[in-house]
Amino acid sequence: MTEMEAIVEDRSSKDNKTLIEFWNSAYNISEDEMEECRKDPESWKGLVPSEKLFHAAETLGSRKKILDYGCGMGWAGIVAAKSGCPDVTAVDVSETGVRSAEEFAKLYSVQDLVHTSLVSPDWLSTVPDGTYDGLFCSNVLDVVPSVTAEVIIREAARVVIDDASVIIGLNYYMFPEKAAERGIELVDGNCVYMNGVLRLVSHSDDEWAEIFSPYFTVEKLDHFAWPGETEETRRLFFLSKK
Repeated sequence: MTEMEAIVEDRSSKDNKTLIEFWNSAYNISEDEMEECRKDPESWKGLVPSEKLFHAAETLGSRKKILDYGCGMGWAGIVAAKSGCPDVTAVDVSETGVRSAEEFAKLYSVQDLVHTSLVSPDWLSTVPDGTYDGLFCSNVLDVVPSVTAEVIIREAARVVIDDASVIIGLNYYMFPEKAAERGIELVDGNCVYMNGVLRLVSHSDDEWAEIFSPYFTVEKLDHFAWPGETEETRRLFFLSKK
């Protein structure tokens, strides 16, 4: 290992540790919020921050065994289960995220279909080849170090079957000019840190397509917005395995 490779590996390790701590605090759901969800049996639909994200997860209902990787509160797996998928594995490195996903699965009566699990960052490497015929991964690949994202993409291709449905949700591209206007520093040209936490690794649509290209073909690219956003700049990649 070269000195530069060692530096990159050390920083990536520190970033991953900090990210786990950050997401553990971000996924805390209050009892009041849970109580509001209990009042409406259809409130599971409101867990999804975008209609396009909802419909993307809904398409996985036709699959037999899917992986919701980096599940957070588990909304994608719940939508897929509610839409007909009989076997959903929902995993995350965040303990509070997995706990929330488990609670929501029970609340919406899909606990027998959605199997939640707290996993280590290298968990994917332990999954047998071709385990899943569908995979959903949103808000993960561009908020982890690039070397981590590359491993996730490679392992994701390995654990899905040849005709699997693979859906990747990503944040917006941070144009350097816009970053400069906002006073945002792009570390190494494309990384945004907030309070010492890696919050974005910014790539254009074409750059992401190139990153996927050793393992996946981009079948469709859609753009969407979160509530309160006026432009659809976030990305949904629909991929097929090469």
